Amino acid sequence: MSRPDRVLIVDDNLSICQTMAMILRKKGFEAEYATDGPRALEMAKASPPDIVLLDIKLPGMDGVEVNRRLRAAAPKSRVVMITAYAVDDKIRQAIDDGAERVFYKPLDIDGLLGHLGKCPDGKHGAGRSA
Repeated sequence: MSRPDRVLIVDDNLSICQTMAMILRKKGFEAEYATDGPRALEMAKASPPDIVLLDIKLPGMDGVEVNRRLRAAAPKSRVVMITAYAVDDKIRQAIDDGAERVFYKPLDIDGLLGHLGKCPDGKHGAGRSA
């Protein structure tokens, strides 16, 4: 049996982090969170996650910059951006820098879980649908 995917949730709203972590854990993922970019980068460097759910709008260092820096800190991590704002230029930049998709808040949890269940290498682990 393969280990569950590790997800790092990055959002400045602590309630969103806690709720998403709870949902992901119930679906078989390991989940932890950070409420700012610098902390997320520290966590990713110490133990690279499989997936990063990254808010575009963060105080100080925005999610686009965090995404750029994640490419060096955790190059194998999948990055999925989340946002409540229409920030087309930032979304385009995040995708250009390697984010695989953007989900809008309020989050479509079923859609997000379905997306996270997709694995580029074809393997299926806990929390993934076949």
